[in-house]
Amino acid sequence: MLSSSRFVVAVHVLSLLARAVGKGPVCSHLIAESVHTNPVVIRRLMSELEKAKLVRSTAGRSGGFELDRPANEVSLADIYTAVEDETVFRMHKLDPESGCPVATQMREVLVPKLRAAEIALTNSLQSTSLHDVSLAIH
Repeated sequence: MLSSSRFVVAVHVLSLLARAVGKGPVCSHLIAESVHTNPVVIRRLMSELEKAKLVRSTAGRSGGFELDRPANEVSLADIYTAVEDETVFRMHKLDPESGCPVATQMREVLVPKLRAAEIALTNSLQSTSLHDVSLAIH
């Protein structure tokens, strides 16, 4: 099963930026060192976070990234939505005309349950802010 670390890396990065508020932009090289990845990977992720209006970038030698809004106004759900696919679960190809009772009813039975799980995930993430996360880190 494929699993993505993009959300966790994004929370890590945004927590760094939250702790750096008022100290100027943080460059992708320093962020990459903290996350143990390549600055190019960070810049790609930051591009998505910038499109979602969670960060802003400053070009130049002393440039880098800063939060685009206060950490208490950014929920984990905002971050998740910015960097992950819309849906957590994907259905495999099913043939509703198949003679198999499982194949003909799998979507009808499973989709409402999967959607409920996705809603629960979103609600849970919505209840925690980036500020909450950055405060919990000593």
